[in-house]
Amino acid sequence: MLYLRWLETSRRYAARPAVLDGGNVVSFGELAERVERAPVAESTLVARTGDAGFFVTILRAWRDGVAVVPVEKDAPEPVLKAPPPQGTCLVKYTPGASGVPRAIFFEDRQVIADGDRLFHAMGLSADVPNLAVISLAHSYGFSNVVLQMILHGVPVCLATVPFPRVIEEICRDHDSITIPAVPSIWRAWHRAGILGSLPVRLAVSAGAPLSHLLEKEVFDASGLKIHNFYGASECGGISFDATTTPRDQPDMVGTPLPGVSVCIGAMGRLLVESDAVGTGYDEGRDDDLLMDGRYLTRDIAFLDGKSVLHLSCSTGGAINVSGRKISPSKVEAALMATGLLRRVRVFGVPSPDPERFEEILALYEAESGATIEAVKHATSSRLELWELPRHWYDAPELWQLDAAALKAKWVAKEL
Repeated sequence: MLYLRWLETSRRYAARPAVLDGGNVVSFGELAERVERAPVAESTLVARTGDAGFFVTILRAWRDGVAVVPVEKDAPEPVLKAPPPQGTCLVKYTPGASGVPRAIFFEDRQVIADGDRLFHAMGLSADVPNLAVISLAHSYGFSNVVLQMILHGVPVCLATVPFPRVIEEICRDHDSITIPAVPSIWRAWHRAGILGSLPVRLAVSAGAPLSHLLEKEVFDASGLKIHNFYGASECGGISFDATTTPRDQPDMVGTPLPGVSVCIGAMGRLLVESDAVGTGYDEGRDDDLLMDGRYLTRDIAFLDGKSVLHLSCSTGGAINVSGRKISPSKVEAALMATGLLRRVRVFGVPSPDPERFEEILALYEAESGATIEAVKHATSSRLELWELPRHWYDAPELWQLDAAALKAKWVAKEL
């Protein structure tokens, strides 16, 4: 079904731009031709972001009835603990809320349900391109940008970096544009003073909590309303703030999207029911619930009397740095692989910068003569810059503390 939808889209908008990458423009017709010329895929494909080839790989997989795993351009090869079940078309490979990388499997009907739901709920249009400043390999970017191009003909403007001058240059060529971004990017653009001049038709924020203060400052300065969006890799979009003025409570994440039902499940965790929920993981855990259209998130939430969803906190282990979900176990393994540390534990602690949300703290014991600078240098090929700890503590008295106690000391400024 996915490839048939793509054929309909590519024929309908054949002469229109599909992917704009700097001075390179690939039309829907040209993209369709590239897919048709691609060799037959006989097993699961890995699609790497970076250029139009990312979309070709995805569509080639769907053309040939195999699954595709979207990943970052320079990410290590994903390692699945179980093969995709029969009928799987998409594999999201992510640390998710749990903080341990694993794969989530989706069939075409679930992927289509998520893409269609967001298109209609957000009022997207084939006449208004999406600016791609977020990762297209992650669930947020895949649903809000990739699927909108494939299913609905919404062009994609690739931005290699989110620098203000680059964004201004891209937007100068368009009368109107949709921008899904993360809070740290919205803050950077606000501080640069460019938001009032950009032709933004719809501004969306997800990936990390959008502070009430930033939303209000942007609105007061430029009249631009940033719409809070909340979703999960396991089920796609959950809720959306479609209001036209800033929220009056910082924990509000909008109302459930049409076709999505939410309630409070075990231990106060939010339970989501929708036709976009995935079929399962490559490796399950005891407290998982992901089956039959139901997903038990790791977020503590509640619905108010107006059916507005509020998020209190998360029980997951992932560290959220500026909207990027980082696996503590991955960071710990990379640090230990240097051979410079005797032991290490990695935690997420609240950032003084609300748009950054969390920062990475490492509690370590080094080998004789080893320095943190040497550790950082040794992990440069294993970790991205944003995955490196910002705070390092060689403090034996802290090893007896669990994560909650350590965070409490951090918040109390006792570290």
